[in-house]
Amino acid sequence: METGPERRPEGDPRFTLRQLELFVAAAEHGSFAAAAQRAYVTPNAVSQAVTELEGVLGVVLAVRRRARGLTLTPAGTHLLEGARALLRQATDLRLSVGEGAGAPSGPVAVGCYSTLAPTLVPELWERLAQRYPDVDLTIEEGTTAELVELLHAGRLDLLIAYEVALPPGLRSRPLFAAHPWVVLSRDHPLAGQRAVDLRDLADDPLVMFDLPPSGQNTLELLRRRGVRPRVAHRTMDFELVHSLVGRGMGYGIQFQRAEVEVSREGRPLAVLPITPAPDAEPVVVAWSERVPLTARASAVVEVAREFLSAPVG
Repeated sequence: METGPERRPEGDPRFTLRQLELFVAAAEHGSFAAAAQRAYVTPNAVSQAVTELEGVLGVVLAVRRRARGLTLTPAGTHLLEGARALLRQATDLRLSVGEGAGAPSGPVAVGCYSTLAPTLVPELWERLAQRYPDVDLTIEEGTTAELVELLHAGRLDLLIAYEVALPPGLRSRPLFAAHPWVVLSRDHPLAGQRAVDLRDLADDPLVMFDLPPSGQNTLELLRRRGVRPRVAHRTMDFELVHSLVGRGMGYGIQFQRAEVEVSREGRPLAVLPITPAPDAEPVVVAWSERVPLTARASAVVEVAREFLSAPVG
């Protein structure tokens, strides 16, 4: 008597979290060997996990090339996003059991816009360690676009950035308002003033910090004041702006006041407010609206907002 195919218990996914973990490692590292090194298993174990997933799902997840490693198929790319989310939920479930009985604990990955990181990250790290020592904080620096991509890929829990550059699909809480400042060499004729009208710099060359969105914000600010800047140099290195300005190569505009008004070369700078005072740029902490905050991520938001609630220049 013939029997039909064996029926698995209802809800049985037919694959394991470990298989998904090894697949994600292979996809992120581009080869079975590199993934094996990260996961402390053999390359054959990673290859077998991916092959078993393909058998269960009935699709090819990756094209194997001996010299080039792995290339994900469209199905593999789709699975990667879902696998990351599922693994994160599994971790959150395990940690939430402990959180229910005590203080938040576990990893929190925060992305921070590069120029904000030097002044925000050290204090955030210190205060979080004092308040919630079992929260394991990691920081990723980059442009807003890079950080948003990592957030949507499930690689970050939170990001700290200027609100102006954030896309839809995020929830956010305000941290502080950043005001633009003019940076001049101490020898500049306007360096002794209390504030600088940007129109007085119309004939001076601009050393433009061009890490998105700062460059666009700078140009928009000048446009509103009727100034068409003569850009002498564009750079994504904040220190290079200060070095060039310190040598009298032009002026700069930044959206945070420097704590130390001196270039890396030791040349004195004048960091002055702008008159008439322009609008401030809000800085926020944000997260994906599709992913509820964990207790430990909420703890990071709480600490960040606590010490950054006062306006920062």
